[in-house]
Amino acid sequence: MLSQKKRGSLKPHNSSIVLRLKPILAVRNVTNPATYLIKIGISNNVANKMLKGEAVQLNFRQLTALCTNLNCTPNDLFALRNINLPDNHQLHQLQSIDDIALNPIDYFEGKSLTEIKEILKK
Repeated sequence: MLSQKKRGSLKPHNSSIVLRLKPILAVRNVTNPATYLIKIGISNNVANKMLKGEAVQLNFRQLTALCTNLNCTPNDLFALRNINLPDNHQLHQLQSIDDIALNPIDYFEGKSLTEIKEILKK
């Protein structure tokens, strides 16, 4: 008889790479995040854990659902917390969990339509 593999004891506060959905959901004007996540195929239990910051794992089906439905990359969904890395490490491309989410209205305020179009091309 095969024994089941244990998932481990990783707790959300111990993880240095964390799921950060609220900023991307806000930018995409998702007004009811839990309902949205369930609609795209994420279970109620997992959706609530994701939104509370309690998720410690994410499978490829969930990651694909998030990226395809939110029109984003995995890097848009993750942030760093309490991790020391060399200055040239690629994980620095992720935002820090402590960074304040930028409000797109504030970001584009005062910019011309031409400037906004150029920014969106990047």
